Parts: sequence; structure tokens; C-alpha cells
Amino acid sequence: MTSLNQCHNLRTKKSYVPAFDNEDIYSSEQMNAQFFCLRTLLQTGLDDGPVCPDSCGSSRSCYQGLAPIS
Repeated sequence: MTSLNQCHNLRTKKSYVPAFDNEDIYSSEQMNAQFFCLRTLLQTGLDDGPVCPDSCGSSRSCYQGLAPIS
């Protein structure tokens, strides 16, 4: 499950594989994954900061929060 503090634009290739739908692909156990920003398609965000679950939070100027699931 994704943390609600993480940016909506945080992605990894596993984000697009249906077999990983029930796995927390943003957990600290997945730190060997290469993350990218959906807005820049790079490993840096719009603010030129690194993209990873630990740094893509509400403190960043480019942050977009996750919409609550109803």
C-alpha cells in the first residue's frame, strides 16, 4: 500500500505490472528499484531533486498528493 504522503507522480516500472498490484512497491524493501517522476520521466523531479519514496513528499515544491480512495 502506498503512503498517502508520497507524491502522485512517483513511479517505478513495477507500477505497471499487474502481478504487483497487491505488493507495496514503494516500501523500504524495494530500494533497489529505480524510481522516476511521471511529470519529468526522469530520476529527478520538477524541482531537480532526486526521486525516491523517502524524498517525494509534501516538503517538495513539485509535490502532488494522492487522492483519497473512496
